[in-house]
Parts: sequence; C-alpha cells; structure tokens
Amino acid sequence: MFAEKSMDVNSSLLKLKLDMVYRNLSTEEAQKVYSELTATLPPKVEQPKTVVKRKVVKALVPKST
Repeated sequence: MFAEKSMDVNSSLLKLKLDMVYRNLSTEEAQKVYSELTATLPPKVEQPKTVVKRKVVKALVPKST
C-alpha cells in the first residue's frame, strides 16, 4: 500500500492497528510485527567529555607617567 521505508515507527504502528481492525490480522501475526517494530538497538555509550582549561595570557602594558 505505502512504501515501507518512508514510514517511521509511529506510522507503522498505526498501520498495524488498522490492519488488525480492517483486514482481520490475527493476534499472533500482529504480535510478531509489533515486536519487530519496537525492537530497539542497544544504546550507544557516550564517552565522558573532558573539560579543557586554557590559560589566559595577559599583555603587560607599561604604565604611562
């Protein structure tokens, strides 16, 4: 019906609900599709960011007398 790769997860779940209601999709098949849609990738571990402190260099300005 629609191009599957253009759908995000939410619209795919909506399509699954509509298939269950209007096309008499069985509960077992719906559960299988639901588990495929909601399967997530393992979370990426972000490395802690290091704080770099920089020295401020001040210019020596002679005092005018």
